[in-house]
Amino acid sequence: MNTYDLVVIGAGPGGTPAAMAAAQFGKKVLLVDKRGEPGGECLFEGCIPSKVLENAATRYKMLKEASRFHIDLKGTEQIHWEAVLNDKKEIVQKRAAGAMMQIEKMPTLQMKSGTATFLDAHTLDVDGEKITFDHAIIATGASAHVPPFKGEGVSHAWTNADVFKEEKIPKEITFIGAGAISCELVQMFNALGTRCRILERGERILRHVDEALALKLQQKMRDDGIEVVVNAEINTIQGEHGNFTVTYQRGQEYVTRETPHVLIATGRAANVEGLGLENTEIVYDRKGIQTDDTMQTAEANIYAVGDCATGPKFAHWASYQAGIAIHNIFAPHKHKVEPDKLSWVLFSSPQIASVGLSEEDAQKRGLDVTVERYDFAMDARAQIDKETLGELKFVIDNATSVIVGIQILSEDASSLSGEASLIVANKMKAMDVMKAIHPHPTLTESFGKLSQSIFMKMMMRH
Repeated sequence: MNTYDLVVIGAGPGGTPAAMAAAQFGKKVLLVDKRGEPGGECLFEGCIPSKVLENAATRYKMLKEASRFHIDLKGTEQIHWEAVLNDKKEIVQKRAAGAMMQIEKMPTLQMKSGTATFLDAHTLDVDGEKITFDHAIIATGASAHVPPFKGEGVSHAWTNADVFKEEKIPKEITFIGAGAISCELVQMFNALGTRCRILERGERILRHVDEALALKLQQKMRDDGIEVVVNAEINTIQGEHGNFTVTYQRGQEYVTRETPHVLIATGRAANVEGLGLENTEIVYDRKGIQTDDTMQTAEANIYAVGDCATGPKFAHWASYQAGIAIHNIFAPHKHKVEPDKLSWVLFSSPQIASVGLSEEDAQKRGLDVTVERYDFAMDARAQIDKETLGELKFVIDNATSVIVGIQILSEDASSLSGEASLIVANKMKAMDVMKAIHPHPTLTESFGKLSQSIFMKMMMRH
């Protein structure tokens, strides 16, 4: 029976860095993954494939809109979808191979393809082989959650993983759900000429995102020709690819729509089934494995990180948690995760970036906050780029004057998110930000200008 200092289950953005970090400490480590390749869903079906396609769609859209900048392409712009898909395949394979090369260079790290099941808190079964361990990290990720809608069409509908395999650009797609995955994909396919419709049961898109920014994005979608239907309760999904019928209810009205393709993106479910967690004291449900703020489960020697754990589900958050878990397993002093520093970007058009607390988060905590805004309509760079829809928001704790949250709506919000992350992580005040000299004309000037505005307001109060 093989014995390891650490067994890591799942080779995604949480599991792979955790296993490699432990091996760098000289620990004997086993990394188990069903796929047998490092990367996880983020690499193979999630973040990376979607961004490759989003990048191509965005550049194609720029060509179609070139006349805004007095450039005449005479309708010659084309997109070769099969070549885009080949790019996606090559990038995914290159990244997976690169990670595998790193793993193979580590003499104390072994990667095994297989399904791991806990027999108890110190024993695993991996495809019939019994393995014992001192510590374990569960990093099995999450998968698309499909609600129990009525109709045989549900089993034929796409999820985000399926749509990346299509060899031709679909002519029409109906999206069920208006979360982050849907909103990114619907704008991407709309830019490629696909007729798109979103059916959302809530009152607006992106219910976990700052309401004012989400509503601006929702209106932009409609302006771009996307049919956004809110307060739509799905009744049935019938048919199969090429011939679906979706029936939904709005108030007392029932609506039936025919559509060639349906994509269900109604949330994520943690990959916890089949792990044998019932043979341990670990507490879990569909939303994930419960951990404390050190990433430790109810079993003192077992940790959980990434999408399989309760809480935010982002690749970079999983990698961050992995570092915390490894430290807490092998170092004498415990570290805790700091979710108030979390940042994320929605690659919509315009993009939305968020760092730290939103105004709603702060209010739920009972914090007395002030929200200050900078409108990109007045920004020189935004005017030059003809992308003036957007704003920068600071959420400021009135008790300390610290900027506890930043939200950004901009076509280039992803590039601005780094400075926002540093501001929140270092608990900076407007006066601190104002000390930086931001180059002109750039979108980063918005941080300095908003800080100057806040400073002037403070001076006038005194």
